[in-house]
Amino acid sequence: MPTKSAPANDTNVTAKPERLLSLDAFRGATLLAMVAVNNPGTWDAMYAPLQHAEWHGWTPTDLIFPWFVFIMGTAVAISMKKYREGAKPPAAVYGRIIKRTVVLFALGLLLAASGAIYYALAGDFSHFNISNLRIPGVLQRLALAYLAVSLLALHVGWRGQLATAVLILAGYATLLYYHPNKGDPVGNLSPTGNMVRVVDLATIGAAHMWTGATDEPTDPEGLLSTLPAIVTALLGYWVGLAIDRWPRSMATVLKLALIGGVLYFAGEYWHTLGMPVNKKLWTSSFVLVTGGLAMAALAGCYALFDLFGARKLAAPFAIVGLNPITVFVGSGLLARLLTVIKVGSGEGAITLQKWLYQTLFTSWLSEPKMASLGFSLATVAFWWLVAWLMWRRGWVLRV
Repeated sequence: MPTKSAPANDTNVTAKPERLLSLDAFRGATLLAMVAVNNPGTWDAMYAPLQHAEWHGWTPTDLIFPWFVFIMGTAVAISMKKYREGAKPPAAVYGRIIKRTVVLFALGLLLAASGAIYYALAGDFSHFNISNLRIPGVLQRLALAYLAVSLLALHVGWRGQLATAVLILAGYATLLYYHPNKGDPVGNLSPTGNMVRVVDLATIGAAHMWTGATDEPTDPEGLLSTLPAIVTALLGYWVGLAIDRWPRSMATVLKLALIGGVLYFAGEYWHTLGMPVNKKLWTSSFVLVTGGLAMAALAGCYALFDLFGARKLAAPFAIVGLNPITVFVGSGLLARLLTVIKVGSGEGAITLQKWLYQTLFTSWLSEPKMASLGFSLATVAFWWLVAWLMWRRGWVLRV
């Protein structure tokens, strides 16, 4: 539900003192990066760092989703502080956890169905078919990871959480590498033969899986690969614990950065041993690499914004970080709407997105990648303005 608080100035973008400025800024920066990579002028002209790795390996774009999951885990550590300190959680706490899980999952399904909904509102029901609605998705994975880390935070101590994380990563890696799949050789991590795809086909079915590219048969938010995403959330949760419990000092920053570096290099080393870093499979090595980098990045934000007090520098990002759901869902719905609305008639009709791209960018930017990037940055600026207007009004939309 939306809540309203007193407007803040540029040096005080958080209305509540218990909020962690570095976390809001880190969340906002990650969200703006997501808007940029999800909204190119054309998918056929993009700079390499703004594209996902085709399969194994990673690019800066592949960091965005796991960093969202990591940030969510850190936020859970902050929001459940009193229950970590001995207070018994009332039944209402579980109600809120379940409600938030359901709402996030439902919003993910809404995004998946938004194109068909737009056509239906215009009177064309030919696109509306629930039998091929994609079930997995970004918000769906966030919902499930949130549910898991919240319950672990309430009922399992940090040693039990660590044991759970180790078991998940080791068990998932073993399952990926040694799964039997109709006689396939050991270590089948191909797009068509991996265990994540096998499980999705057997449970949710091909009709409800990702179909955005014919050469990508594995759903990037598959059911089985959500398990290691829970560990990504736990890494964020533990960082939240550390920031809360350790001294507010550069020593804490250095410890977090060091641990993050160790995790990163451990993941890269595991990659060389045969467990490749792969975002679409969310491999165990991918968890360590992206979690380690997230830990180091948040430590840097913590030093800069919370210790050194660079609040004006944090403000443009923290403003967005206060309303992540609005920007995430809103940008997804608008992007789909722009591809549904047509400009022109007959065979010459083009989507509104393409018309805007050609009219505002390719008309004067001859380099295709630069024009495509220009459209991305204009989309970022639009959603930053939306977040800024909400901040000025004191509006915070929560789920």
